[in-house]
Amino acid sequence: MGRVIELDAWRRRRPRTHADAPLDLVRDGRGRRPSLLARLERAIGRLDPLVNGGTGRIGPRVETELLAITGAVTAGRVEDAATRAERLAERLEHPSSRAVR
Repeated sequence: MGRVIELDAWRRRRPRTHADAPLDLVRDGRGRRPSLLARLERAIGRLDPLVNGGTGRIGPRVETELLAITGAVTAGRVEDAATRAERLAERLEHPSSRAVR
């Protein structure tokens, strides 16, 4: 059986990953690159204040993309989730974005 995790307590216990934090690097055939989980963690770190700091309402496109990220993580498709999260963070960080305001 699984166990219930209180997300607020988990977030308080866990070290915060900031957008400018160094990433874990792994070697692949193309040199040293960030690990997939580090990329995902960093992108989620960027998204968290953008989504939680808004008006409390998010647009349907943002909600759809967040659900797609969650689904990719659940299915074990970390690279897809990281790419989607990075793309969404870039979109929401753009000055013209009103998606979460």
